[in-house]
Amino acid sequence: MSKLFAVTGQHTRRNAGKRAVDTEILLREVHHNGRDSDRYMKAVARMNYLHSRYRKAGKIIDEDMLHTLGSGIVETFRIMETEEWRILTKEEKCAIGVFYKSLGDDLGVPLGGLPSGQEGWEDGEHFARELRDWTVGYESRVARFVGTNDQYVRVYVDSALEGMPRGVRILLRKAVGFELDDVMRSALGLEKAGMLVRTTMTSIKSIRKILLRHFHLPRYSPVKAVHENPNPKSGLFNFFPNGLQPWYLEKSFWTTWGPSALFVRALGGRLPGSQGDRFHPQGYDLMTIGPQPQQGKGLEDMATTMEFLRARNVSGCPFHKGYGGKAETPVF
Repeated sequence: MSKLFAVTGQHTRRNAGKRAVDTEILLREVHHNGRDSDRYMKAVARMNYLHSRYRKAGKIIDEDMLHTLGSGIVETFRIMETEEWRILTKEEKCAIGVFYKSLGDDLGVPLGGLPSGQEGWEDGEHFARELRDWTVGYESRVARFVGTNDQYVRVYVDSALEGMPRGVRILLRKAVGFELDDVMRSALGLEKAGMLVRTTMTSIKSIRKILLRHFHLPRYSPVKAVHENPNPKSGLFNFFPNGLQPWYLEKSFWTTWGPSALFVRALGGRLPGSQGDRFHPQGYDLMTIGPQPQQGKGLEDMATTMEFLRARNVSGCPFHKGYGGKAETPVF
């Protein structure tokens, strides 16, 4: 996949921040919004369009799509098992499996490569466990270090702290490597975390778990992954502060002079409104979000996908026999 990223020419230090935020927005939109909502359908349709030409050309194979889908389950399970104050229940794992099975169907991800892909799964927990195991096994079989992997890391990791001392960048690389297993860390060419980094990060996570378990009050409101309503001035959706580049962040006193904004200033980051409209302070449009060459394109294909998504029957459990009515999985 890193070779494909290099060929597109879009994964450069200038574009990296926007590409990362665009991807995060699309993922947040499908995770946060209901499957029958317009925002979910727009995000799915946009992802399908952006992937379609590479899938048709064989640049993205079915196993790559299945691995990408499974990576969400792998990371969710890993984080909950190692970093949170309690582990997931079987019912929660089942819910995660139901979500990713539905998302995979909407994205046209073939699931036949899974052990139970032909006969089907008992429930969401069975599907989630099987996809997680397949994803980890797939990584161990195919993940190898190549030069484009190092280019990918330099663009998305090293450039995050560009301008900072070299030691700080190395520390970040080790911290990222600490969060990965040996297979993926080696494939990406990241340095192995030393004892000091491992001890520090493990201690921080352990203290956090204790504080959450015994001292943290329950949340009084759900976590907001995206804004519920568009900006009344532009009709577009703004994003939350995220990193040193203010992509889609509305300019206001708080986002310019608030605590997080002052911290970004101290690190040499950009603020909303800097460099004119380069960071799109007016917000994002799910129908056009993505790489600059693809903006404004694919609207007809997206409309077709959304029409299909609206027409299907999504009531009930995707593991129930007869689920989905007469609709067929689209081919993208």
